[in-house]
Amino acid sequence: MAEPQDKPDGENMLNPALKKTHDSTHDVGTTPSPLETVSTKENQGEGWPVIWLIVAAICVAVTLYLTL
Repeated sequence: MAEPQDKPDGENMLNPALKKTHDSTHDVGTTPSPLETVSTKENQGEGWPVIWLIVAAICVAVTLYLTL
């Protein structure tokens, strides 16, 4: 059997271009949570369930019309 070669990690790989690297381009400091940075108005988005109900009813009606 072939014995593992004593090369540093990264040189043992099949593709030498895929060496482990450390990405230091982005700041890894702490950032505020998404809930602290969100800005919404009261009652915003409450109409969507009604819209989806109407769309679903239309889709069911069209499906029944086309299948019967």
